[in-house]
Amino acid sequence: MKVIAELGINHRGSTEVAEQLIKIASEAGAWGAKFQYRSKHGFYQATDEIGDEILSREIDECYMPPSVVLELTARIKQSGMAAGISFFKFEDTFDFGNNISEFDFFKVPSAELLNENLVKSLAALGKPLILSTGGHSEEDIFRAVDATKNIPDIIYLHCISNYPVLLGNQQMAFVKSLKEKSNSVVGYSSHDLDWEVCLIAAANGATVFERHLTLDKEGRGIDDSSSSDPDEFARLCRLLNFFKAVQGEGARELNQGERINMQNLGSSLYASRAIEVGEQLSLQNTITRAPRKGLTWDGVIQRELGTVKRSIAAGSAIAEQHFTELKPPLQRSLVLFCDEKQISIPLRLHDAQALQERFPIKNNELHLSYEEVERFRLSMVDGLSKLNLSRHYSIHIPDYIDSKTLIDPLSEDVRIREGSRSVVDTCVDLAIELANRTGENVPIVGSFSRLRPEGKFQTYERLQTFLLNAGQNRGAPIYPQWLPKIAWYFGGADVLDMFCDEGDIAILQEIGMELCLDLSHLILSANYAKASWRDWYDELIPLAKHIHIADAIGIDGEGIKFGQGDLGDPTSFINGPGRKVLEVWQGHLSEGDGFENAIRQLGEKHG
Repeated sequence: MKVIAELGINHRGSTEVAEQLIKIASEAGAWGAKFQYRSKHGFYQATDEIGDEILSREIDECYMPPSVVLELTARIKQSGMAAGISFFKFEDTFDFGNNISEFDFFKVPSAELLNENLVKSLAALGKPLILSTGGHSEEDIFRAVDATKNIPDIIYLHCISNYPVLLGNQQMAFVKSLKEKSNSVVGYSSHDLDWEVCLIAAANGATVFERHLTLDKEGRGIDDSSSSDPDEFARLCRLLNFFKAVQGEGARELNQGERINMQNLGSSLYASRAIEVGEQLSLQNTITRAPRKGLTWDGVIQRELGTVKRSIAAGSAIAEQHFTELKPPLQRSLVLFCDEKQISIPLRLHDAQALQERFPIKNNELHLSYEEVERFRLSMVDGLSKLNLSRHYSIHIPDYIDSKTLIDPLSEDVRIREGSRSVVDTCVDLAIELANRTGENVPIVGSFSRLRPEGKFQTYERLQTFLLNAGQNRGAPIYPQWLPKIAWYFGGADVLDMFCDEGDIAILQEIGMELCLDLSHLILSANYAKASWRDWYDELIPLAKHIHIADAIGIDGEGIKFGQGDLGDPTSFINGPGRKVLEVWQGHLSEGDGFENAIRQLGEKHG
């Protein structure tokens, strides 16, 4: 989708206002910005009618000389947008001389759609050409299409030439007709009172959008009422820039948030008493409870699961693994591969014993829930009894301090701040205890996503000071991890403002903040920004003291199977120094099948 901010005459002839509009368009995510130009003298021959008199006066008052337009054009391009301009007669292009080539595209306004000389002359300049079709009959429009369809890089805009267009006058289905007739890129030039109708144009196949931008919709300019103010324009750009992602590809894929919700909201079978090997499931030895951590009765029936092959403790979720033989440990060659490359897998306290038996590798990352942190706070010995202390550990601080609150040690809310700091302190206590028992350092990773009102730089400085005092100065470094722009918190999507965009990189470099670099998150955040994640990687890797490796796709497809996303060949990351944690989405399920598949895939690739 390409959104063009039409500056038109809304700048009122003021360079300062024009610069404000350009900045607004760029920050909103517009693809381009454009001017209209009429020569200072001689455009109106007569101004006898009231409408002509009003328009003539407006044009004169809002005139900008070519030198100023060119300066502003450079500003548009510096802002990362394409710069365009409309002409009503070709002779006006002579005012720009050879600098006419500075524009990235040209537009023929609706009133001149049938001006053959203007159309052909602008096309001859060799830049993309936009034709607006407002105010013309279908017959005239299709005649213009037939006359111009062989022009390279031509775009046709459906348009209703009312100022503004009232709801119901859009005739938006004509976008489809225009697309079919022209077999070209089509769009919509909007003068609507309701900017949202542009979304209907998009649904009908429009991919280029022109919308007037103004500082004040109630302003005295004749175009102000049919324009968007900065807030409206930002919403327009946001929705249209996400249109393709919102639309999808026609398939129905589950996202991580849905999977989490189905687990948290759904129910499954639990053992109402101890179930021994050889027993059959029945209503007498099972109970249905939430969350959905195991099989449902439908799942048991569909899979034709029969005799229990592993004992099930009372209160345990009944899973497919209980109907299979005990899975063998990871083969020796893959264990050696993991240890040589310092590959680690995440553990939860409740599945640590089972995963450590199946994966006898040196490195593990302990992912804690807030309830498990509380358990360690009350009894360090009890929690440690569930871990193999011959392994080397890192610790992942929980994202939450309770079921409704994200961790935020800088919060102005005393409850949140103190609760968060208590969680961090306990994780540091645990790291120190593990380091003493294992003889290896225990790095700590945390997600700190809450931006303070004073702004980003101050937030980062305060966070760095807190983490140094809470962790590094006690002998257990805490590394904030790079985050996706869209995070799955509380079963929904939360758009983050920390550790996820290009501006954050510059701040981290300036203050020298060390971090955990999560490659999956890096890919997602860069994709959101339409940037190169590899460029961001090169900027961030000097600050990275801990690595999470996983593949990702799109803006929220996290932790997918290696080779199915944008990561590409992971060899260079696997061969890098330090521990690398395989962050495979739900890799711990079925006793770690996801982790084994990933390790096997990587191990076979590396011989």
